[in-house]
Amino acid sequence: MNRNSNILAGLAIAAAGQSVAAHLISYRPFLYFFKPLATLLILALALANAGKTKRPFARWIALGLFFSLCGDILLIWPNKWFLPGLAVFLLAHVSYLAALTRDAKLPANTIIWLALLAVAVANFVALRPHLPKGLEPPVAIYALVLATMVAQAIGRALLLRTVAARFAAIGAFFFLVSDTLLAYDRFHSAIPLAPLLILAPYYAAQLFLALSTRPANS
Repeated sequence: MNRNSNILAGLAIAAAGQSVAAHLISYRPFLYFFKPLATLLILALALANAGKTKRPFARWIALGLFFSLCGDILLIWPNKWFLPGLAVFLLAHVSYLAALTRDAKLPANTIIWLALLAVAVANFVALRPHLPKGLEPPVAIYALVLATMVAQAIGRALLLRTVAARFAAIGAFFFLVSDTLLAYDRFHSAIPLAPLLILAPYYAAQLFLALSTRPANS
C-alpha cells in the first residue's frame, strides 16, 4: 500500500478501537462519533483504490461499505432501528456479492456454498424460537445471502489464488463470525465481552474487504 492508504488504514484501526472501547464502557458520545468514523475511513480507503483501479470490483466493494456505514449509524439505536439496519446490511452483502462475481461464477465452489448454507440453516433453526414475531423471514433471507457471499469469497480465493482475493475471503469470513456472534448475543443469550468479540471481527472484515480493492501492483 502507498503512504496515504497506510494512513487511512491506521486511522481506521484507531477509530475502530475507540468504537469498541466506547461500547465496552457504554460511553455514548464516543460511540456516536467513532462507530461511523471507523467505517467511513475504511470506505475512504476503498474509494481511493477504486479511483486508481477503475475496476467494477472496487466500486461494488465501496458501495457495500457505504451501506455498512448507513447500517452502523442505524444500529447505534438497535432497539429502534434494528430492522432497517438489517435491511441496509443486506444491501451491503448484495453489493459485496456483486463484486465477488465480477471474475468468478456463482457459486465459485458448490461444496463450500452448500456447506455454508447448511451452517446458516442450522443457526436459524437454533435462533428461531428466540426471534421476535415478524423477524423470521428477514433474518432467514439475511442469513442465506450472507452465507452465499462468504462462500463466494472463499471459493473465489481458491480459484484466483491472489493476495487480494484472499483478503476478500478473510474479510467475508470475519463478517460471518461477527454476525453469528451478534445474532446469538441479541436473540439467544448474552455473550461476555460481546462488543469486543463482535466488533473486532466486524471492523477486521470491513478493512480486509477494503484492502482487497487495492491495485494489483501495490
